[in-house]
Amino acid sequence: MKKKPHLGRNLSRIRLYYGMKQATLAKALGISQQAVSKMEQKNTLGDELLLKIANIMGVKISMFKKLDPDLAQQNINDIEKNSDMGLIIELVRRLVKNEKQHK
Repeated sequence: MKKKPHLGRNLSRIRLYYGMKQATLAKALGISQQAVSKMEQKNTLGDELLLKIANIMGVKISMFKKLDPDLAQQNINDIEKNSDMGLIIELVRRLVKNEKQHK
């Protein structure tokens, strides 16, 4: 059984990849920085909210749902089918490298 990705963590990862601060995303969403922080701690986020965030960041909503660093090696073929493949692969590589450095 495939584990569902942690959407809040994926939001944080993608936001950081783009160099966007929580405060910047919060302002674009019309919410507080603390609300973005809490959002990034949640396992699930609604599709309407994800779509709004994806539009702000200029990415596809599928990036949040398909990014899964824990299963990167097993899912690489699925990721390659995504039109955002290059970015996702680079994110996963950075995450894996970062995880190895902190062990």
